[in-house]
Amino acid sequence: MPTDSYVTLPLDRPGRPAGPELLERRAKFSATEIDPSLAVQVDDTQYAGVQCRTIRGGERGMILYLHGGGFRMGSPEAYHAHAARLAAGAEVTVVLPRYRLAPESPYPAGLRDVLAAYEGVASTPGEPIVVAGDSAGAGLAAAVVVAVRDCGIRTPDGLMLMSPWLDLHCSSPFYETATDPYFPAETARSARDDYLQGTSAADPMVSPLLAEHEGFPPTLIQVGAHEALVGDALDLARGLATADVACTLEVAAGQGHTWPLIQPDAEISIASVDSCVRFVHAIVDARRK
Repeated sequence: MPTDSYVTLPLDRPGRPAGPELLERRAKFSATEIDPSLAVQVDDTQYAGVQCRTIRGGERGMILYLHGGGFRMGSPEAYHAHAARLAAGAEVTVVLPRYRLAPESPYPAGLRDVLAAYEGVASTPGEPIVVAGDSAGAGLAAAVVVAVRDCGIRTPDGLMLMSPWLDLHCSSPFYETATDPYFPAETARSARDDYLQGTSAADPMVSPLLAEHEGFPPTLIQVGAHEALVGDALDLARGLATADVACTLEVAAGQGHTWPLIQPDAEISIASVDSCVRFVHAIVDARRK
């Protein structure tokens, strides 16, 4: 298993077995098909001992993409289609770590895996790197920035978050008013409890919204106006602005949780992916200059 090389995390802990309902839901989180018109290459590799799927669309830079699924579902295969769009559009390599899932592997196992993968990706000198993720994966992406920044290690050149789950207290008033059915309060709290298993939600490594945001890289935040995580997105944008960090917040009217993944062919989803591609291009160009 990956070991800490630059950040101190609690020891890994034994978890509990996944119940039959969760196992059934995982089975439905199936692989997605890559558009054959996209010129990408798919490989399996390892970064710092973590198994990863790589989707190569060019050599201009790298995206470390952390999949969502409430810390307890999801896989690189389920993100083939989305990652391929990003890789081909931005002409970069997208790395999808196969991090450990709760409840079998509670915090900090998944975070330890993605930090190790980041260390491996970041070991190439001068390579532009964007860390990205959606939902719980967006929370892990922000936690990566907190961890490496606080240890004086190179931070990523950009941070890209979709429907970010950043505060595991799940106390935002948007949980009570959201009309989106895909990530209601009950689901969020159940996933949180499976992941934390006794760890405090006040720990900024599990709720990076509560961390100091000085030193964050330029950030793109995308959130659906109908989802429960609007509050997390707004609060992070406010924190970044207060810390004098460049931040773009895009609120997709009429949309719910991770809409580009759920309805990838919708016009607004295509526009959201295009915005991500432009953001990555800008980050890569700035780094290479």
